[in-house]
Amino acid sequence: MLNNRVEFCKKDFQMYKDFQKNIDICNCRMAELKNKYMSVESIQDDKKDTRYASLIEKLKQDMYVKSIEALEVAVIDNLQNIFVISRTIDLCAGVVNSNVHTAICLTVLDGDTQDCAASTMKYSRPQIAKFVNSFFNNPKCQEMYKLAIKQSENDFRDFIK
Repeated sequence: MLNNRVEFCKKDFQMYKDFQKNIDICNCRMAELKNKYMSVESIQDDKKDTRYASLIEKLKQDMYVKSIEALEVAVIDNLQNIFVISRTIDLCAGVVNSNVHTAICLTVLDGDTQDCAASTMKYSRPQIAKFVNSFFNNPKCQEMYKLAIKQSENDFRDFIK
């Protein structure tokens, strides 16, 4: 990975499921922070007459906002990486043969091991490894990766056209 963005390599593409887990973790953390902030806010409302209540409320609100913003940035980064990986694979459907495409879908998008993909596809594990390697060595797939990157930039405006 370079600057928190996936590169066109097997190692980065195999992080697809990790990006999804990271998004789930961030969403759970944002929900926890929201609940925590709401409970602090209601406690502060009950104690408005204390000397430092407004300062404490302001500090906690600022911490909450900054934490939420950081988590939102993390979610956006992970979503962009997921998009680039899945879009590259989608675009390559017409570029590679169906065995290569299926092997990539199983090992990257589904997160299967090469042994599991071999069992599913009824091929040997070395053959699945060849399919996966041929995907990452294919110049046309690299072009599709660059197109997916371009489509993910500018808040996906290039993709929506």
